[in-house]
Amino acid sequence: MKLLYVLGLVAGIAPLAGQVTETPDTVAPGKFLMRMDAISVGLNRDRTEPNSFTALGVATTLLATGLTRDVDAQVGLQFFARQSYQFKGVRTTHSGLGDVTVRAKWTYLRNEKIGAAAAVIPFIKVPTSTGGVGNEHVEGGIIFPWAMSLGTGTVAGAMAEWDVLRNDANNGYDSRWFTSAFLRQAIIGPWGAYAEATFGVSSSTSSSFLGSLGGGATWDWSKALQLDYGISRGLGNRATDWMHTLRLRWEF
Repeated sequence: MKLLYVLGLVAGIAPLAGQVTETPDTVAPGKFLMRMDAISVGLNRDRTEPNSFTALGVATTLLATGLTRDVDAQVGLQFFARQSYQFKGVRTTHSGLGDVTVRAKWTYLRNEKIGAAAAVIPFIKVPTSTGGVGNEHVEGGIIFPWAMSLGTGTVAGAMAEWDVLRNDANNGYDSRWFTSAFLRQAIIGPWGAYAEATFGVSSSTSSSFLGSLGGGATWDWSKALQLDYGISRGLGNRATDWMHTLRLRWEF
């Protein structure tokens, strides 16, 4: 389960406004949005044994295009993934191309008066990975994001997610329930900051709690291009100790 959590953050498709939490906004028809985790690094060390796990993701990219005002289509791919395990002095490394994720987003609720919106995002993961970095099985789920403007440059958001994931024994599937929330604040000029918390449990075991607390800074290079650096600390004995991510968002 720890591996699944690390890869969910490193290899998963995530937007900028809150690093894990999805936003309910869709891309306008005729426009494209590229969101990329340029580099993501997950680090974990066993405190009782000289063991460690490192996950590296490069160019994890989501490309979305608007179909209508309220619906867009999305496809995601991790162009490079590397996983390194050290167990009792023996190191094992896998690297290769990640899996493809196909998604759609429907913004079913907009309230312009209070600046709030909600959406639904069904998705499916197609097992296209190479080099042993994936589990070679189809997985999927559904996400329900929500966001609201609080005024004075402050935005709050949250999401609930249900995933169907291949189990550790590789003989069936487990359910994962996941939720997260963020608070983002414009600071001065192009600079902003955010804080985010996540929480997840799985049907696989009774001690499957995984969570994180983190934050970061955003920089609007232009109206079309934004950059973001974030760091988070894992919570729970199965969570990754630290996650570092550099992201970009480009609309064209």
